[in-house]
Amino acid sequence: MSRWFFSLQFRLIAAFALVLALALVSVSMYVGFTAKQATEQFERDVEDARDARMEQLLTQYYANRRGWAGLQSAVEQASSLYGLRIVVRDPDGRILADSHQATSTHEMMARGSRLFPVLSRGQEVGSVVLGPSAAPLAVPEPSVSILASALNRSLLWTGLAAGAGGILLVSLLSRQVLAPVRGLSSAALRLGQGDLSQRVAAGGRDEIAHLGHTFNSMAEDLEKAEQQRRSLMADVAHELRTPLSNIQGYLEAVRDGLLQPDNDTIDTIYQQVLHLAHLVEDLRLLALAEAGALRLDPQLDSLEEALRRTTEAVRPRADASGVSLSMEIPQDFPLVEMDRTRIAQVVGNLLDNAIMHTPRNGRVTVLAEVVDDRAARVTVADTGSGIPPEALAQVFERFYRVDHSRTRATGGAGLGLTIAKQLIEAHGGTIHVESEQGNGSRFIFELPLAATAE
Repeated sequence: MSRWFFSLQFRLIAAFALVLALALVSVSMYVGFTAKQATEQFERDVEDARDARMEQLLTQYYANRRGWAGLQSAVEQASSLYGLRIVVRDPDGRILADSHQATSTHEMMARGSRLFPVLSRGQEVGSVVLGPSAAPLAVPEPSVSILASALNRSLLWTGLAAGAGGILLVSLLSRQVLAPVRGLSSAALRLGQGDLSQRVAAGGRDEIAHLGHTFNSMAEDLEKAEQQRRSLMADVAHELRTPLSNIQGYLEAVRDGLLQPDNDTIDTIYQQVLHLAHLVEDLRLLALAEAGALRLDPQLDSLEEALRRTTEAVRPRADASGVSLSMEIPQDFPLVEMDRTRIAQVVGNLLDNAIMHTPRNGRVTVLAEVVDDRAARVTVADTGSGIPPEALAQVFERFYRVDHSRTRATGGAGLGLTIAKQLIEAHGGTIHVESEQGNGSRFIFELPLAATAE
């Protein structure tokens, strides 16, 4: 139970109750103050109307009687009817009638009485003094303040009822609204325990639905990363096993006397060791690049020169495979800030890949151009069989081969394109592939031009 008091649902209910209480108190104070002001103004209006009626009554009495005869009895009756002390005086100030003869007029005036002249045909025939009466009314009048008290009580009970209903409604709604959050929390707990298949229902367009989509995306990325990690371990073990098995087999044959440790045997073992060292170096380079720990030595350098040297370095391999290798680079090509060794490695990997997948009498072309005075674009195109559409999104993944029948001896370990992608992105550039099956492939990367070269 104590855990519920720290839950988001309890905090929502408590916040709503607090806001409702503050609103109720504020409204009550405002309504109470306004009701008091209105009540006082209403009582003043009633008093003014009563005074006006009393003045009119006395004026009509004087006109009908043509004097003040019998006034004392009429004043006493009016006093008991209206709850006022009424004193009528003549123009000289002598008292003609007093509804409360026991109290002096000086005391009456001190208690806030009101004085009005009595006119008849435009002439003052007397005056009337009206004041509070100590005697009870024959028919008591209800107090206007009772209305304000009833209003405040009604407001209080209405507010309490609305508050109870509001808290109940907020409790039900918050439980429904927070149900996806509880499901998300449960899924996150199981995800943290290693169940990467966890997903949550993420319907709607609100923030919680967006959070659900984000969680599902994160879970998919984690599951994909875990699958890649497992695949990487299996691929690395497979790639290392082949040269190690070969080396072990040759050494066992030499030890058992089945092979002679001559130059041919040693050269075969040496080639396997070179393959193994090259694979380990590729893995090390890839790990550094993916971790962002690969150190580059960027300098303002000639991309044209790097392309020419790398192309000439692989030309003997292309000639041996019967592949024509050409290069198209415009004159006065701008300088690029780059690590020449790493860019040469990228171009070499792309050329090796293109030559490997281009049949005899095919053609591989290296094309360089400037794009919008902002980037240098390099394209390595071949006339090979091309890449199937479903494989285009995977060609830069580790250990991926379009032709799964190829081995490291015939098709490499499947790390060259992955390393090329990491190195280009480390330079702040981009790389992608365009291909149509049967019409060859085009690997294209762009590097930003140096500021001084624009």
